[in-house]
Amino acid sequence: MKVAQIYHGFQRVAGTERFILETSREMSRRRLEVRIYTTFFDGHLVTDGQPAVETKRIGFVRPPLFSLYSSLAVSKRLIEAASSWADIIILHSGVGMAQHSWRKFNLPCVPFFHSDQYDQSLFGGTRQVAGLYTFPLKVLNIKCVRSIPLAFANSKSLSSRIGQYTRARKIVAIPLGVDVDRFRPKWVDEGFILMAGRLHPTNNFEAGLAAAIDTSCKIVIAGIHENRFSWYYERLRHIVKDTDRLRNRVEFLSPNEDDLIRLIQTCSVFLSPRKYNYLGLAALEAMSCGKPVIAYDTDEEFGHLRSVIACGDRVRAWQSALQTLMSDHNLRTGIGKDLRQFVEERHSWKNTVDIMLEAANDNVFEGSARKTLENPNS
Repeated sequence: MKVAQIYHGFQRVAGTERFILETSREMSRRRLEVRIYTTFFDGHLVTDGQPAVETKRIGFVRPPLFSLYSSLAVSKRLIEAASSWADIIILHSGVGMAQHSWRKFNLPCVPFFHSDQYDQSLFGGTRQVAGLYTFPLKVLNIKCVRSIPLAFANSKSLSSRIGQYTRARKIVAIPLGVDVDRFRPKWVDEGFILMAGRLHPTNNFEAGLAAAIDTSCKIVIAGIHENRFSWYYERLRHIVKDTDRLRNRVEFLSPNEDDLIRLIQTCSVFLSPRKYNYLGLAALEAMSCGKPVIAYDTDEEFGHLRSVIACGDRVRAWQSALQTLMSDHNLRTGIGKDLRQFVEERHSWKNTVDIMLEAANDNVFEGSARKTLENPNS
């Protein structure tokens, strides 16, 4: 079975990019043939010791303006390139083009929603016209998802939101995964607070700064810079500069992946103030390293295990939770052990790919194709 994963470009390793790389590796371990089709792939994104992933780079000049719409043209070109090789496509960008694969090539194509493209906070100063700008894309996505048998979303909450406006035939929530062998506990605690992720307004780092303002420890923001959101980085720097209680305690870093892992392994508490009601990849990686996490919200069920602390918009709740954790080393360690166990049980890449392949088998393939996807040696 040949699986093509399509994404417009790999300039950095963050949430979506890491998801594609890691699920491709896991599929390859199962002896499925996997290729990533993209217009750009920075070879430095794969660090030493990580298995290589086959990539096909297809030349295409993507206009910087109207990125949501230019992604459709990119995806159409990449689908056409993959159509002569793949048995199934997983489409991670320009998802409205999935129906093109089914109609023109009779090739199964599963769109994967990694975010809500219509979230107005994504549009910065243009949010007032975001509804008009995205309306044609929304119509296309609705038409696409209603016409095909399966779509993926990266959480139960996002699956529910997409389902509400599309009335899709089938949207399966695919849990994010973590490389539990690389992101593992060292049980080292150096007394600093960590936030990590894209320097993007949806990550809401200023809420984390407000939560930590009354502590005395160092705060590290390990950020991935994006030129179009440079204004947000400058905004955070001004907040720190203009706040006496933060000025000499906040450090902005842009670590590579190995350095990021070391930061996570040695922090005391990880803050995830991003305004979503599910846990992002950065929070899950911190949990995998045995670190307590305070988050905006979560849709996870932790059962008997101690859980992530969800504080929403309540600044006092953030401050109280952080002060409690920073004052009790044994509490931090105990919660960290429970969160590590939770990730091992629910959020390994093996579990993620199991759910993806099972959904494809049940909703896309039949007969011999189903057997081939489940067991490539049969």
